[in-house]
This record gives sequence, structure tokens and C-alpha cells, in this order.
Amino acid sequence: MAGERPCTFCDRSQFEEQLVAESENFYVIATLGQITDGGYVLLVPKRHVLCVGDMTMEEIIHMTAEASKLDQSVSEEYRCSTTIFEHGIVGQSIKHAHLHIIPAACIMTERIRSDFSGKEMNIIHSLSDLNLLYRQKLVSYLFWNDYNLRSTVCWDPPAPPQYLRKVVAEYIGKPERANWREMDPVLDKQFWSETVARLKKYF
Repeated sequence: MAGERPCTFCDRSQFEEQLVAESENFYVIATLGQITDGGYVLLVPKRHVLCVGDMTMEEIIHMTAEASKLDQSVSEEYRCSTTIFEHGIVGQSIKHAHLHIIPAACIMTERIRSDFSGKEMNIIHSLSDLNLLYRQKLVSYLFWNDYNLRSTVCWDPPAPPQYLRKVVAEYIGKPERANWREMDPVLDKQFWSETVARLKKYF
């Protein structure tokens, strides 16, 4: 569409310096807005798709394997349990699917349940479950994996932009880092540059 801003994740030049690794179908990117002091990465499909739920089952199988490897790498390097989440269309800053993996042991379920009381929530066991449920419902969602390994999805929540980033930032005591656009760019570059350097060896 004329005048529409190009998708950041469809233009490799937009994140070349932040690129940790890539495979045939995915990028691993050290995100802008490092809530933790480094180690916060995104797993991004190369194909333009709005959310993980809308990916093909073949893509989901590949993403599951990639996410597992990335999760193990972040956990090993930063000696910390991880939290995984996705803004399924709602709350996205960039309208392209991306899975967040952050070295922080968070439990977010009760906070989200409180914020969106009355919204349907399901405990799920895999990204494949998320994909199958999304295809039945075709509504926006929030997906997260608390560090105790319980994965949950909340359907059609009225979540503001960067909502899950805010929940994580508040949980770990860094609320000032919730909005990636407002982080000190010098400090942030230090963190994401170190993330790239530390995680490249795993790929």
C-alpha cells in the first residue's frame, strides 16, 4: 500500500547489527529494549506472518526446535531460567510474528488473569496447540510461558502496546525499561551488542 511503512523484520538491514544467528526460516535477533542486562532475544520467522498462530504447521515444527535450542542457549549463557512470550497481534509494536525469550524467571499468569478478568484462558502444551486453537478462534491473543514451564494463552484481551514487556519489566523490578522506545540508547546498545557477542558461539 502506498505510503505504508515497510516491515522492520522483512528488511534485514534494519537489524543486521543485532543479528545473533539465522537458519533457513528464522532469524535470532538481540532485541532493542533489553529489559534485563542483556540476553533478551527474539525468534523471528523470515516469512511475513502476523503471529505464531497463523504460521503453517511445518513452520511451527521448525520454530519449536529453534525455540528449544535458543532457550537452552540463553539459559546456559546467562545461568537463569527463561520466560517466553508473544503478543499475538494485540500489543505488537511490529506487525510481524516474533517470539520473545528473556533470561528472567517470571510468573505472569495471575497478573494477566487479573488484568483481563473474564477473558478465556487455556493452558497449552506446545506451539502446535497454540496454532490449532488460533485457527479455530481467529482472534488476537497473548501467549506466555512462565519459568515453571506452564504455557498459557489468553484470547482476545484488550492489551495495550508492549503489554507483556511491561508485565515482565515490573516483575523483575525494571519498570523503566518496559517501553523499548524510551530506553537509554547508549546503554541499550551496550546490552544488545554484548548479547550478540555472547550468544553467537551457540549457533
